[in-house]
Amino acid sequence: MKWAVEIQNTALDRRNLIDLLDGLGFAVIDGAQFPAFTSPTIDTCDTAAEVFEQAKQLRAAFTGPAHIDPAFRLGSVIDFSFDPPRQHGFLEAELAGMGISAVSATLTIAPPKGLSPSEMARWEADQAELEYQVKLERQRSKLEPAFLNSRASKVLELQSAAKLSGETLYKVYELAEGHPTNRDAFHAQFGVRSDQFRRFQDAVHNPKVSGDWARHAYEDKPRTTNPMSKTEAEEFVRQLIDEWLKQIRASKTP
Repeated sequence: MKWAVEIQNTALDRRNLIDLLDGLGFAVIDGAQFPAFTSPTIDTCDTAAEVFEQAKQLRAAFTGPAHIDPAFRLGSVIDFSFDPPRQHGFLEAELAGMGISAVSATLTIAPPKGLSPSEMARWEADQAELEYQVKLERQRSKLEPAFLNSRASKVLELQSAAKLSGETLYKVYELAEGHPTNRDAFHAQFGVRSDQFRRFQDAVHNPKVSGDWARHAYEDKPRTTNPMSKTEAEEFVRQLIDEWLKQIRASKTP
């Protein structure tokens, strides 16, 4: 190990931080003042400045549209090729837009009746572990695509809007598709039928179908006899994006 980067601030507890970074190929170690992370990719860097640029990409995944940890702040880059290790600090302008916090719902489950104190303690521990694993998977399902794929990060940003217009919804679709030349392969990969896609296009493009919500201003005869409703179009894209994000995670290099 040659390089590591300190995490000056985080709202995550140590276990959660370690688990999330591990899913991205990073290991957590103890730095000079704060916990730090390292990875084989970071160790290929020649300079501390190159290391810090890579660390900024990781920070963007944590603080960006995945909404994992708005408090995530980078500290010094540590060079372990010296004894004692050298620290390289980088001054940055105050980061804006960090006021978003993730909100997650929890489901309270009552314990079985008649448990002894030891059985109750074991049940509570098992329940806490189950809740943690559910939370971790929810975090990873957004953090990993946001880190691995810039288009996925943009999709998560657009999907976070309170209301999606037809224009925004189609842009989300386009980001997943990549380019119209990929359409046939993309549809085959995710099981999108041609008639289904035409119904979707009618909904998002045509104001004769969806009014001002549609992305186009001119009205035309719908291509299908049963265009999707706005709700159906949003559900179509949501399900498609969920599968696309899973594919990005599945294709990551261990």
